[in-house]
Amino acid sequence: MIISVLTRRLKEGKDYSDFRAAWLPDKGFGVPTRVVSAVSLEDPREVVTIGFTDLDPADAEAFLARIGPQEKLRHERLEEVLEPGGTNAVYIQVADDDLTNEPPAE
Repeated sequence: MIISVLTRRLKEGKDYSDFRAAWLPDKGFGVPTRVVSAVSLEDPREVVTIGFTDLDPADAEAFLARIGPQEKLRHERLEEVLEPGGTNAVYIQVADDDLTNEPPAE
């Protein structure tokens, strides 16, 4: 599982609905992908997306090449609603713990 964490800041006068309209892809990625989006409690112009893509890291380069053209269009749309910069990070999942009741055993 590859996890991507992106933090962005909306331009003045833009809100989450503007972001979502620009952010939604024109078509799916072709691999199981789930994204959680959140807006900061302290600053509604700060948006975080956390993506979970069921992809072997060895296949990442081919995946990115395949979706590159549609992602280019999506990023162009996002430029209209986002300030420059932000944080982009990609991770490999190493654990998945359900902390509803008891902590996991060591």
